[in-house]
Amino acid sequence: MPRSMADFLGFECRLGEGNSQTDCAINLTADGARFLAGHHDQQVPDALRTESWRRVQRFYRAWGETREPAYVDAGATWLEFDSTSDEPRPNLLFGYWPGKKDIRRPLPWLVESIIPMLLGTPVTQAFQSHLLRCFDACPPGTDDFQVGLMIARPIQAVRLCVFDIAPDAAPAYLERIGWKGPLDEVRHLLEVLAPHADLMGLHLDVGEQLYPQLGLEPGFVAGPWARQPHLEPRWHRQFEQLVRLGLCTPAKREALMRWVGHQRAPVGSRDEDLVLLRGLSHMKVVLRAGAPSQAKAYFGIAHRPLMAVDGAV
Repeated sequence: MPRSMADFLGFECRLGEGNSQTDCAINLTADGARFLAGHHDQQVPDALRTESWRRVQRFYRAWGETREPAYVDAGATWLEFDSTSDEPRPNLLFGYWPGKKDIRRPLPWLVESIIPMLLGTPVTQAFQSHLLRCFDACPPGTDDFQVGLMIARPIQAVRLCVFDIAPDAAPAYLERIGWKGPLDEVRHLLEVLAPHADLMGLHLDVGEQLYPQLGLEPGFVAGPWARQPHLEPRWHRQFEQLVRLGLCTPAKREALMRWVGHQRAPVGSRDEDLVLLRGLSHMKVVLRAGAPSQAKAYFGIAHRPLMAVDGAV
């Protein structure tokens, strides 16, 4: 892949005791989207010509056709890779804002075209009905979603993340869509985490049924590099709550806090004009049917041009 394909490399780690599985993801740039769509000077290598990657290619061609200029919002797309996979098969996640009139991506485009294309099979009427109900049941003004297709996993489902719902409205929303998971546990986690965040995202798994697994993401409004722990004290309080609940070990909390920082690429290397930024993105608590809850942290590295100001870096 060309180095210009991504400007952020992310990691996902489990925060509980004894679970060291860590997955990774890349945040696409416009150049990366053009590369995967086949609209780039550099050819896609043979290793990325499998059926999974062909679906990703078709997605990026469709993505570029629905926005002017093409790929101006490629930064809203991610490729995620499971560490348990023997080959680099991608999962795909992308931001979705059906209310934005300047983007030609209405719900029929998503439900009838993009999702079947990425899953590699037509979706049933029941699948469509569950998914549309999740959109229709949102309170007025909800227009910030992320859609995930886990192409590398043997499940015909969509990960739908809803970010615009107020925490106190979330349980009623889950009841309206017919979610069958533990609402009392959801209410408890919202009470514990919502005071230490600007928003609470809901991560739903939707397919032939509305699955009882649910992710809760306490998030901040500001961009990631303006909300690192030295600027955003609520990170510390989120971690405190997760440790208190037994979902995060103190050692992993301290390791993530130490991760934050920056470093300059070695002088004389091909990357000497870059600074690497290390930061935290967000955390998520996953409620799973018949299993203990689990917490995950998302963190990563961004590269930025070295900028000199009055002789100082």
